[in-house]
Amino acid sequence: MKKLEMFGLVCGATCAAIFLMRKRQSSQPPEEREERQHRKRRAMFQKMKEGMDAMPEDFPPVVMFENVAAIRENSERILELLEKGRSEAKKPVDSATK
Repeated sequence: MKKLEMFGLVCGATCAAIFLMRKRQSSQPPEEREERQHRKRRAMFQKMKEGMDAMPEDFPPVVMFENVAAIRENSERILELLEKGRSEAKKPVDSATK
């Protein structure tokens, strides 16, 4: 019976911690939340890159990492171009045929 009570307490504490963490996150504006997540991803990516720099040049994970980095840069550039296109598309267009 004691094991069941302990299990219940642990589950309850875990649920409470998750609830409080999510409540804290939701109190932040979406822009701040996105920026924080972006910074965390960048920091993790930079840490991985530093680890890869210590490996030999022809080590397969290094080659794969460089390819992923190139894809990431291309994706970011494409997204920037798409955002520019959206902002230009919002401008009113005058139709030649009326």
